[in-house]
Parts: sequence; C-alpha cells; structure tokens
Amino acid sequence: MTRNRRRKTAIRARQAETGTPYLVARRQLAEPASAAPASAIKPPAGVEILPPLASWTRPHDCRWWAETTAAHGPLMAVTISGADRWWELDDLAREVAGAIQDRPAQERGLWTNHGRYYVTKREHLAGIAAALDAAGALPRLTVRAVPDASRCEHTSCRRRRGEPPVQGTAIRRPATPPSVVFGPMPSLTEVMEQHPLLTYFGFGVSWRRGQTAEERRAELADGRTMLARYEDSVREIADWLRDNVTPIKTPTVGSYGMKHVVENTIGRYVSNGELIAAALIAGYPHRHIDGPNADFGMSARDVDRLRKAARTA
Repeated sequence: MTRNRRRKTAIRARQAETGTPYLVARRQLAEPASAAPASAIKPPAGVEILPPLASWTRPHDCRWWAETTAAHGPLMAVTISGADRWWELDDLAREVAGAIQDRPAQERGLWTNHGRYYVTKREHLAGIAAALDAAGALPRLTVRAVPDASRCEHTSCRRRRGEPPVQGTAIRRPATPPSVVFGPMPSLTEVMEQHPLLTYFGFGVSWRRGQTAEERRAELADGRTMLARYEDSVREIADWLRDNVTPIKTPTVGSYGMKHVVENTIGRYVSNGELIAAALIAGYPHRHIDGPNADFGMSARDVDRLRKAARTA
C-alpha cells in the first residue's frame, strides 16, 4: 500500500471513529496533540504579528483557510513594503520558505498570493525575519496571523464541520449602509509608493519560462517608469471617474473592463495601469488578488449607463 493510500485509510478510520467530516479528520491527524498552537509561538525580536484582515474572515474564504492549514500546518501572511530592492527582498523571503521561483513547481514550498500578502508556513517566520534583518530591511516586513477556520461561527462553516448552527445569532444589517465618501486625492507618486508592483500595464510583470529575477526587476522598473510619464493622463482619468462613477463599498468592477469603458467615452487609448492608478488616486475601494488586474468599488448602474452611452454615440 502506498503512503498516500495509508494516509487516506487512516483519515477514513478517524472519520468513522469520531463522526467528523473528512477534512476535520485529516486536520486532526496532521496536528500532533502535543504541538503548541501557532498563537503560542513567540515571534522574533522586532516582529509583531498583527491580527487577520477583516476581509479574510468571510464564509467563502474559510474553506480555503481550513484546507490550506490542514495541508501545511500553522500559517502566516507576510508582505514587504516599499519598491526599493523589492524583488531582491521578496526572493530572500521566498528562498527561506523553499518557494523560490527557479525551483520546479512541484518542489516549491507554500507561497500563495492573497491580496497584498503572501501566505506561507508559520515555521518560516524566524528565518524570513533573520534574512531581512541581515539585508537591513526588517522594518519593511509586515506579518499577520491568519483566521482560525476551525473556530469560526459561520453557519455554512459549522455545517461543513458537522457542527450544529449557533442559535439566536441572526445577522442584523443596518437599514442604510454607510456610503463611501471621496477624500483628498493623493499624487501618482504617492500611490506608486503604496503599490510597489503597479506599472503601466497593471500589477506585476508577466512570467516567462527561463526569465531571471534580474530580468523581472528590470521589466518592473521599466513599467513603473513608463507609468510615471503619464501622470497628467492618470489625473485626468481620476477626475473623470469621480465626475461619472459613484463609489460603492464592495469591489466588483474589473479594471480591464473599466479601461475599455473609459476609452470608448473619452476617445483615446487608456492602459490597464493608467486606469488602476487613476481609480486608486480617486479613492475607490479596491481589491487585488492576483495577476495584472484589480477590482474596484464602482456603481454597476453607472458603469452600464456609460457603456450604453458609448454604444449609441
């Protein structure tokens, strides 16, 4: 019997013994009873572990957190701020986690993009902190804990774990949700400092087989230099967005589709990076999961109106 079959047999035996769902039984076997919880492990000097972001605790995220924790053990989320030497520092952290991109995919350690953060094993924190400290960049490291999906009280999550729903916990929603109000507009330089992967083409660079880290850094620098040249255009688009599209709290409108709406309305080419930078300057709520595009909190009614107006013009 192969090791994988033996593991599955053990999980099913545990499932039959305890009456728990398959994923819960797998997690119970993966976590030794004597192991200290992740929260009990003291972080290295100079590193503070912040609580999870509120957006990570939604019900549809819990299954991913539960499955990833069951497969890899205690997790954490890390990000490195600032654009200077970002690729070099990112490679240092990846190397500690065994996730350097030059390694074959099947041999890489866990290093999964989750918005601005990367999720990896909690056991790598000390090594990542030491590597960045040696490079003089420890203050640029931000670490967050991840949600404990085995303890959440969402009805759907309790059902998945084979637990009864919590009684008397009806969700109370405000009669009128608070509106999003535009604030002062930052400069393009400030936005690019806050988003070190933002370029003329969107977030990050396209991955190509055989491409070195130095080539990726050069491509990223070229894309950011190119975006900086379009500051007047970006500001013009930001003003236009504020005048024509109402902000909402939930990011649902994709940047790539929205750039075409702007192009068809103002009558000239707009790059994906210009649109993203303009929306960030304007102050729309945003979400970037992976790839070059981002989602923004823009009124779907206003976007549909602009699309129809462009088609009939």
